[in-house]
Amino acid sequence: MITLQLFDRLAEGTGSYRMDLTRHARNWARTIRAVGGFWTGDFEITSTTMGRLEMVNFYNTAIGQRVAEKTAGITTWEGEIVEMILSLDGVQYKRTLNPNQFQNKVKVRYPAGVTAYSEKTGSSDVYGESVAIDVVGASYDSTAAAARRDRILAEKAYPRSRPSGGLSSNAGAEQSETFLSVLCAGYVFSMNRRYQESDVAATNVSDQISTLVGNSEFVSAGRIDSNTLSVPVSVEGIPSRLWDLIEEMIDMGDASGNRWVGGCYAGREFHYEAAETAVSHRWRNGQLVDLGGVPMIPSTIRPNIIVELDGSPAGAVLPGGNVWDNPKRAYIEEVEFMAPNIYRLVPRGGAS
Repeated sequence: MITLQLFDRLAEGTGSYRMDLTRHARNWARTIRAVGGFWTGDFEITSTTMGRLEMVNFYNTAIGQRVAEKTAGITTWEGEIVEMILSLDGVQYKRTLNPNQFQNKVKVRYPAGVTAYSEKTGSSDVYGESVAIDVVGASYDSTAAAARRDRILAEKAYPRSRPSGGLSSNAGAEQSETFLSVLCAGYVFSMNRRYQESDVAATNVSDQISTLVGNSEFVSAGRIDSNTLSVPVSVEGIPSRLWDLIEEMIDMGDASGNRWVGGCYAGREFHYEAAETAVSHRWRNGQLVDLGGVPMIPSTIRPNIIVELDGSPAGAVLPGGNVWDNPKRAYIEEVEFMAPNIYRLVPRGGAS
């Protein structure tokens, strides 16, 4: 049985259980990627299961709280609420943790230098750090740059509720239904709320990834397999967001030209390993089964698997290709799941 549970924000330190969302989370759907791990999820809350005042309270309090999908007690997806849109009396309101709109630790780079960081700890102690390095043009001096930094903090340090659309009047029309759209993101996205600001000398790419993961706020290194390809971290004077750098390093593969994968999974642990090279599943009669023919539980399916396609059209195996280049096989890069039992496997090169 699948459940969706809500917990306190990690930055507040408790992580305490808050409520069971299962009956409220209409159309719960989420994805897992071979590069990224637990990716995005979304659901809707309607007046069918939640009253108006309760829905407004959820909108006001739940941003940043942790969401965990569990299958028979095992975590099969985990992330945080990063955006909500509330439709109330014909007006849409939005709260978001998008790092372009939510910034509680800021400094400004200007042609002659860079300001010190300034931080709204009242925000970062609740929601976690969301760092921004703003870059301005030649007309800025140190005074103007510091003023801009402080203005950004005043405007963006908290995920405030804001009207997200126009205010339209239609006198006499029936009142619109109260409705809440909830967007969740795996904790891999939280790594992009911090930067790597300095270069690091060349060393094994697996060690570089471990270090970058360690610089994040909520994600820790899990199983990091050794990859001896030696690479530097080079930001070339332009700070880069942590996940962007890690994703680039994963894409490098290894010195033998092999593909690697990595992402954030249960317990906010980051795993990094060589991509799968052996057939591990079959696609038979419209469903995924293991090599013994046993159907997979939909919510437990993960990417980075190679699937033998029973009944696929015959085709020549081209020379020099990988195991998944066989026309009867598919390397699965992404798994989409919609509760309670619908799923879609996205093969390498097969997204549309």
